Amino acid sequence: MASWINKRALCIILTLVLAAGAMALVGCSPTYKPAVFTEGGVSMVARTSGKYFQVYSNGSWQGHLIKGADIGASSPGHWFGDLATTGSTYSRWFGELAAMNANTILAYTLLKPVFYQALYNFNRSNPDRKLWLIQGIWPPDQEVLGNLYTDWYVQQYEQEMDLDIKALQGKVKIKERVGKAWGTYAVNVMPDVLGVTIGRELLNTEVKETNAANPTKTSFAGDVVKAVPGSNAIEVWCADMAQTLESKLRAGGWAAPVGYVSWPTLDPMVHTTEMTPGPGMSKAREVDDSEVLDPRHILPGSNAAAGIFGVFQIYPYYPEFMYRQPSYALYHDSQGTLRYGGYLQDFMKYIPGYPAVVGEFGLPTSVSSSHAQPEGLSQGALEEATQGRELARLYRAIVREGYAGGLVFEWADEWAKKNWVTAAYMIPFDRHVLWHNATDPEQCFGILAFDTKEQPYTKMKLIWMKADPTGKPGEVQAAYAAVNADFLYLTLNVVGASSLTSAGPSGMQLSMGISTLGKNHGTTGLPISGLPPMTSGVEFLLQLGGGGQSLLLSRPDYNRATSKFWADPATDPAFEHTTYITNRAQIDTATGHIFPVIYTDQSVLRYGVFSVKDPRYNSLGNWYVEPASSRVVIRLPWGLLNVTDPSSNRVIFDKSRTLPPGPSGMRNLTQDSLGTIKTPGFTFFATTTLGGQLADFAPRSSNGKSFGRAIGPFAWRGWDQPKYTERLKQSYVEMRALYGSFNSTQVPPARSERPQVVGSFPGSP
Repeated sequence: MASWINKRALCIILTLVLAAGAMALVGCSPTYKPAVFTEGGVSMVARTSGKYFQVYSNGSWQGHLIKGADIGASSPGHWFGDLATTGSTYSRWFGELAAMNANTILAYTLLKPVFYQALYNFNRSNPDRKLWLIQGIWPPDQEVLGNLYTDWYVQQYEQEMDLDIKALQGKVKIKERVGKAWGTYAVNVMPDVLGVTIGRELLNTEVKETNAANPTKTSFAGDVVKAVPGSNAIEVWCADMAQTLESKLRAGGWAAPVGYVSWPTLDPMVHTTEMTPGPGMSKAREVDDSEVLDPRHILPGSNAAAGIFGVFQIYPYYPEFMYRQPSYALYHDSQGTLRYGGYLQDFMKYIPGYPAVVGEFGLPTSVSSSHAQPEGLSQGALEEATQGRELARLYRAIVREGYAGGLVFEWADEWAKKNWVTAAYMIPFDRHVLWHNATDPEQCFGILAFDTKEQPYTKMKLIWMKADPTGKPGEVQAAYAAVNADFLYLTLNVVGASSLTSAGPSGMQLSMGISTLGKNHGTTGLPISGLPPMTSGVEFLLQLGGGGQSLLLSRPDYNRATSKFWADPATDPAFEHTTYITNRAQIDTATGHIFPVIYTDQSVLRYGVFSVKDPRYNSLGNWYVEPASSRVVIRLPWGLLNVTDPSSNRVIFDKSRTLPPGPSGMRNLTQDSLGTIKTPGFTFFATTTLGGQLADFAPRSSNGKSFGRAIGPFAWRGWDQPKYTERLKQSYVEMRALYGSFNSTQVPPARSERPQVVGSFPGSP
């Protein structure tokens, strides 16, 4: 009786706390028991049928089109290995996922027991909104970068398989271990498992070393998974490990579809655009297209009752051949060119008759991008509503091209991640989980955001205030500042601030010099005629309005994009853009066409209301004007100000580093290789112009003719644990509508859903 009450209470609590869509969850049924198909002493609830999955329900096998999301292993303030997410959080997430019309979740590694307990409870209380689990068995944490067939590596991996399978069956107590899940696993979630996978995205170096070290491994004759003669060693390894995994499942009385993981860098196609021009040009030198894991070489064996499948992580912007291969541009959907669909269609020709799952498709909402894509499907710089609309395009193409479905990457943002553009500037690296780098795409893939508190105007710290305001247009009357784990916030009271949004040359421009290193660094001059020198040097120049682009510019000797990390005292008014290489130069070996380097300018700021409670909310906004109060509201991501860790008040400070570009154009910086200092506090100087003529500046001295001193440098209290709240992004609404438009049993999709393909693209319908 107590068990029934607890489950019923869980159902009531979930219904009360979920978002509006989740409120529709009904039919809590604590006595529900999943249907299980048993034959020959082996139990099974899922299997493959052709290129799709089937699940056992109500005494029969039903089609299952995957509509899902990847579940991460970290939360703000914690690393992946901490596995700090609570059971109540998972319960809430499952309700929100079900309300989004998702039917599948993917976990790449074993999670804490509370995850499986929450999934068990949720599915048995909501059988009509069941969430199926694809469970990954993560290989050893060490980066082998070499032969995966070494004895120690295989032994450790098989030991992990044993533990994970027992955990799924609720039959193991795992001793505490560093960086991995442990505890007592007491519930059997095998009736909720759609499939189990081996491996991860294999690096080309690992594939190359494994193949070179095992030249005689050219086939594998498993009865569940086999590698056909002529396979390479990494294909044999995948088949071998998948066979081992299924054998261990069967030893516990279960069978389930087993899969392997791969990505486009290992696909079997020849991409003529994936070549870096220059001396010694050869395919062997191309990291992103030099090795192959061919799905045609990995096949089900004679006793694969549950079947096998492939999981492929496919994004629209990487590698570069995804959008530079000319034939992919021939693919069109109802909204125009969709090169992503062209790749999906091309790759599907190499998939044997088993399911291909797009295990990751995602678009981040970071304020900066680290890979540009011609249709705007870039790695970052996407507003939340746009994220949802474009994810819908990607998913429709996935289904249209015959894949078994897809899982959006990812459900929730993860602050513990890093991107190749930003990683070197998050110092000390062991503290970067304590703050959110809004410029880092890897931290912003989620459909769910972790927001830190925005300070209301009444609680922002006063920086300076004019003693005797005149009310003249352009007058800067007061400035305030506040911080959180994402941004520096500034608010200025400026008379006639609404003219900052005027498009004409007669409009207002607001400029601010920002000092982060202290008085004896940076320049005292700004590029404004008639302006007196500032009382402290500044390293950054903020420019808003004026009928042109709004910008945050850096001093030439403090521009991290040019590998300058020190600002000497100066009086000149020189500032420059912070511009990065995000897409490397390549050549199409079929035509000789050279694709130029693509740069991304991080100095450009966007106008938009960024208060989440405002109906005009724009997740990429950096500044906006409140005309009624003449307030200019600004937020700047920490990374744009060379802040390496706001939680400990640290900024870049390293005169010794002046590094030449590396092979890709990026500087050869490594983790924690830059020097930093604790900032003495930020100092701000503001000036306005009207029609290009100086209107006002602040703070002023007592004589009114020169800059005065602020109340004091703006310093903030650091933190050792961030405070945050969860928020469903605007993309959630689009994803709910998208997944709701597909019936889970609607496989394969109707022929009428196929796209218009222009030209003679291979594989056209």
